[in-house]
Amino acid sequence: MKIPKSDKNLPEDEIEGLVSQPNSPGSSPYSSPARSFSGSPARSISSMNSPQRARVISPDHLRKNKRLILLSSIITIVIALVCLSRNDGRISLPGIGNIVRGKQATEQSVEDITVVYPTSSPTITLTRTSNDDDGGDGNDYEDDESDSSGTTPENTSTTQGKGDYEDVDDDDQTAHGDGNKNGSNSDSSTAPDKEGDTTKEDEKNDDADTQGGHEEEEEDPKEKEDSTETDTNASETEEETRNDHMQPQIKYTEEKYTTDILPWSKGPLTEEEKDAMIEKWGKWHFWDGDPESRPTEDYMAPFPNRDCPYEEFPDTAWQADAVYVNHMLDSAGELVARAKEAIYTEYGYGPRSELDHDQLKIRMDMFKLSLIDLDDDSAVPNSASLTQGGWTTKRSLRGLVRRLIHAMMTNDTFTIVLGGHSAAAGHGNHFLQSYMMQMYKVLEPIFNRVGVKLIVRNLAQGGLGTMQHSLGSSSIYGDNVDVLVWDSSMTEKDKNAIDLFYRQALIGGKRAPLLWGGPFDLLKNLYRFADADVMVPGNGMYGIPETLDGDHAAKLPFASRYMKCAEESHDLCNLNENRFRALCWIDREDVTPSNKQLPKPQSQVRWHPGFRVHQLMGRTMAMVILTALGDAIDTWSEGTIFEGHPLADENWHVTDYYNNIREKTINLDSSIGYCTQNNKFFPERICKVPMKGRTEFTPRANPNYTSIQSIIKAAPDGSYPPMKSEMEYEGPDVPNTLLIPPDGEIDIPPIVSNRRLLQDIDLDSTLIPPSTHPNLRQRRLQHITPGKGWEVDAFPGYCDGTAHGICGRVKGSNCLLSGHMDHRGGIIGNALSGWLVMEVPKVANGIIIIKFEDWHQENESTVTQGWTEVNGGEYDRNLASVPPLPDNFVFEYAIDGNVTSLNKTQFEESVKNPQRTILTLVILDDPNMKEPKDIQVALRMRNSGRTKVFSFTHIYWS
Repeated sequence: MKIPKSDKNLPEDEIEGLVSQPNSPGSSPYSSPARSFSGSPARSISSMNSPQRARVISPDHLRKNKRLILLSSIITIVIALVCLSRNDGRISLPGIGNIVRGKQATEQSVEDITVVYPTSSPTITLTRTSNDDDGGDGNDYEDDESDSSGTTPENTSTTQGKGDYEDVDDDDQTAHGDGNKNGSNSDSSTAPDKEGDTTKEDEKNDDADTQGGHEEEEEDPKEKEDSTETDTNASETEEETRNDHMQPQIKYTEEKYTTDILPWSKGPLTEEEKDAMIEKWGKWHFWDGDPESRPTEDYMAPFPNRDCPYEEFPDTAWQADAVYVNHMLDSAGELVARAKEAIYTEYGYGPRSELDHDQLKIRMDMFKLSLIDLDDDSAVPNSASLTQGGWTTKRSLRGLVRRLIHAMMTNDTFTIVLGGHSAAAGHGNHFLQSYMMQMYKVLEPIFNRVGVKLIVRNLAQGGLGTMQHSLGSSSIYGDNVDVLVWDSSMTEKDKNAIDLFYRQALIGGKRAPLLWGGPFDLLKNLYRFADADVMVPGNGMYGIPETLDGDHAAKLPFASRYMKCAEESHDLCNLNENRFRALCWIDREDVTPSNKQLPKPQSQVRWHPGFRVHQLMGRTMAMVILTALGDAIDTWSEGTIFEGHPLADENWHVTDYYNNIREKTINLDSSIGYCTQNNKFFPERICKVPMKGRTEFTPRANPNYTSIQSIIKAAPDGSYPPMKSEMEYEGPDVPNTLLIPPDGEIDIPPIVSNRRLLQDIDLDSTLIPPSTHPNLRQRRLQHITPGKGWEVDAFPGYCDGTAHGICGRVKGSNCLLSGHMDHRGGIIGNALSGWLVMEVPKVANGIIIIKFEDWHQENESTVTQGWTEVNGGEYDRNLASVPPLPDNFVFEYAIDGNVTSLNKTQFEESVKNPQRTILTLVILDDPNMKEPKDIQVALRMRNSGRTKVFSFTHIYWS
């Protein structure tokens, strides 16, 4: 269904170059006419001599003599002819196209022979078209001269300013989750707003990554079933060694509690449907015909960030194989163009050949990414960019392209992480309808084809900003983040907190991510003074037509309806039935919920965008990434024309690039930005040293290893704090028709999907392995004995914020299918619980901070019910070494056995409240610490019985 045409039409000569040329049957309509495949499963060898792909190799790059070049060409032709006779006219060459590494065998000339080229371990199929053929719309970004009429965007949020809901100071009216035993929607663990509002329950997230659920258009015979693609930064080897004392109650393993079976899939296509889709959209043609010829060792592992130098690539590496790489890049470009065309068509702006002038113009501008010069003091983004694809800078775009090439060259991960509020989390919708998951839905099959494991985490939380996680950023958000999204404008107004979010991401991880979204002045400062890459997303609303009435809505593409209404029909766009498309349960024979399910998720309020807004945001962000991916393919292709293969280091190495950003961020003058305003809450060096953390808040990266439970010391009897919540059911959810476009509408995953072919990639852990050496401090009191009165309030499952995690589904929940992982968990206890003892690994910069909640109710501490003594009287409470204390409340903490006691007044004076619902206490501030060491931290309350209940939610350190 297309957007209705206007009455205006371009003269034929003006349309030339904007619309596609006819394609032969079975070919993809989304490659350049000059580079059409004419229905063949791969490029012909003869086409490699075409002007578009001719390689001119300078003598300096020839590593062998001319005879070897000629010999390689002859061998290529012979093998091609032999394979032709054995494979029904289709050839699979085992990567011999670059026997002479560093140059291409340009003498090849076999007419009318089609070749399926090797796609090394990554299967890649991109046919990068020229800008004019990339959707037929010219560039997807343009230089944006400083717009004097534009306004400087402050706190730019991806889910704000769409006209679909209002900006509010607090976002506390979100369904907090289904964790209550009685299935109610109130959450007694949620703090009252210090300003008078109250927070409700956060929804849970059932995260599962999608393949689209369709059979592959053409399957590599050697391709094996993939394993679950969940978000983790840890390799198997690291998992075995990095956390020797991971607690036995952390039973929700990644292997068992992640899934590739996603409820947004219609299921496999019939052969008839498959053939029709191939005829219309084209298909993937390429795989590695002889993967056994590739090196078996990980030759990139020895180098920082896998930056393998040019001269260290083995001769048989796929990166050094010109035939393999060239054909892979062609196939990849075609897939990128196909995905973009599918998005345009989804919104009524495709196929190109059927559009009139006005439609073509809208199509060109709908997802356009504007480029501005932030080195110009007067430059501000064009205000229209926020309704299109957003804005960035040339340098930042090149930085994104570098990261993408690096991920492809190294077969590594590419990780996009969101920190934000409930609107960004997708409250009121299914978790899989949130814009981060919608972006993932489009991009994952494409990244998989180019050998990259795409990880997208939605770590947004209702009613909160980002500070609670920024203080432990490299652990909680992850330390291998390539793109970091900020979207918390409703709940995070203080720029000091946003600046901390940015800086900790830039200095704390192994990668220095591109920063996507946020206040203009903060991004500009970090761009100019720290060389950070910055970008702000648009919302794509530029291309959305007005809905005039119900009858008119039915004529619009399903994805465009009820998003922008004429004044006289404004109420249509505000109706929840037109904004949301979600339910709480689908009957199934194997599971009967223990609690009655609601008809739909809660939190369907005016400031929470509906599924169409999320989908459009996800598509807009996907288009930006696809445009950069196309540029990455072009850069790779063009860079090897003169330089040969592999691609020269300066085009894709990232180690020096990251180090430059990191060092400049650490050394920023205190007058730049707002981060130093956090000094009234935390040690000043918090803006300059990388922080780590553990928490029971979800979702988070590597949930088992970033849990407080992972560092808790067992009680003398070997027990650990028990979990309060149980999971109602396990395994994948059944297909949900509300997550699938109606019949007749565009469904993108089948167009670009494929089976995953995961690589054996060693992923870095965010967790430092526990040290085996003894603590250096020896002043340890003998009676710091872990208590037995603590319990864990946390969502069950693998709550990693990705589409694959099985999380929440708490027994007693009244909306099991919401899928949201958003929960404010903690370690619950009171004065009878005893010591909570934690082993904090490798404290290097003398900082330890705890975050807690002090508003919990007496009945939330279930373990101590009926107790009148600490630990139920089980242990001898020898308090001789503790100074006498008054009868009022006392808080105690111990650092390696050295106990500090705070009476009520001292405690209240020491506790800081940097953001709403955030209470912190600095328990170690030693700027003179000389070397990293493991430190034992213990906490307890005294003299308040069961009446004062605390939840310790985070511990941070550096």
